[in-house]
Formats: sequence, structure tokens, C-alpha cells
Amino acid sequence: MNSRSKLAEMPIRPLLYTMAVPLMLSLLVQSLYNIVDSIFVARLSEAALTAASLVYSVQFLMIAVGVGTAVGLNALLSRKVGEHKTEEACRAATTGLFLIILTALIFSMVGIFLSDTIAAKMATDPELQNLCRQYLSINLVYCWGIFLQTYGQRLLQAIGDTVLSMFSLIIGAVLNIILDPIMIFGLLGFPAMGIRGAAIATVIGQMVGAVAALLFNRFHKPGNADSRYSGTANHLHILCYGCNYNSVWIFCFRTWKRYH
Repeated sequence: MNSRSKLAEMPIRPLLYTMAVPLMLSLLVQSLYNIVDSIFVARLSEAALTAASLVYSVQFLMIAVGVGTAVGLNALLSRKVGEHKTEEACRAATTGLFLIILTALIFSMVGIFLSDTIAAKMATDPELQNLCRQYLSINLVYCWGIFLQTYGQRLLQAIGDTVLSMFSLIIGAVLNIILDPIMIFGLLGFPAMGIRGAAIATVIGQMVGAVAALLFNRFHKPGNADSRYSGTANHLHILCYGCNYNSVWIFCFRTWKRYH
């Protein structure tokens, strides 16, 4: 049974289990990036662990915006696929890709020009500021992976394939676990990069996960961003962000509550 038939024909209870359990595991795997980074960074120094914890608020903000945008796309795309409007679904996917790339570009610019300022606001100690800046700048400048991975996952979820969505996250998380000790402590001939190594391992894992998610989508036609519909209509922008408005602000509020 393919994903579209499953959504239409499977009984509600088993459908709920097959859709919900992979999503729950996906959220668990998503948190592994920061948990694993914290475990290895803590071996460097207390200041390095503090820096990673402070920067997590910015990472969570990126997740908030990325997931919120993707939720809006997911709602719109699911509706179009359910209505068998394949061309409009392709157009919605392309619009969502444009929004995700634009969002990633904004965060990258923030990382290039404002990393020092943000790090200075996070800590007053010069050593801690430097560690925050190192970890923050890499995560912001190379944030493309986390946004494109979220985009690819939501396309898969929109057509009912939560398992492949979960696997794309697992691929990135496992790679991050492997690369963290190698890049932080300088194993296998790599130079020891400290907290910078943790950030590099994280963004590499996210980028590989993004590639996996987008490749998985290659085999699901309703979720593909068709180049024939590269023109992004204003009403699709409004629909995507209208659907995700609450999600974005809920995540942002949770970030604010966590660190204030």
C-alpha cells in the first residue's frame, strides 16, 4: 500500500500509530544533536559546555522558524494532495522551498554580520564570549542543512511517509555522533578543533540529513518541487504563513521562557 492509499484506506487506529510513532521518534532524534554536542563538549571545559547551552537558544529559534514554516507548507500540501490537485501541490512545494531558502539566507546573514554582537549579549566573560562566537557563527552561517532537512521531512509527512522522514533525521544524527569526537578531540588524523569541531559536526550531520530527505522525496511525485511551477504566487505565501503563524510563535515563546 503506497502512502496516498494508506491515508485514504487504512483504519484510523493503525494509521494513527504508523503516523504518530515515527514523528515522536523524530523529535527525540532531533534533540540528540544538542545532547551529543553537550556530552562531548563538556569534556573540554565547563565554559565550553556553558557556551553550547547558551547558543542552543538560537538553534531552537531556527528550529522554531523552520518547523513553523514547514508546518504551514505541510497543511497546504496535504490538502492539495488530498484533493488530487497534483499541479497545485507541486506549486505549493516550490513556494515552500523558496520560503525555506529565504529564511536560511536571513539566518546566514545574521551569522556573518552579527555573531560577535549576539555572543557579547550572551556572556560578559571574554573566554565565554569567544566560545559562544565560535559555536554560534558556524551554526548560523551554515544553517541551510537544518532548514532544508525540515522542508524535506514535511514533504514526506504531507503524503503520509513518516518513516522515511524519521530515517533522514536518524542518518544526520548518527553522522553527528560519529563526527563529534573526531572533530572535537582530533581523532583519525583530524586536527583538534574543540567547540568549533562540535559545530562543524552538527552542520555536516544536518546537511547530510537534508540531502537524504530531499533524495527520499525524489521517489514521491506529489511532494516534488516541480520546476514548471517556480513562480511563487502571493496567495501561497500567505497560506503557508497563515497556517504556520501559531506554530512559529509557540516555539518562539517556549524559547523565551526557557532562557528567561
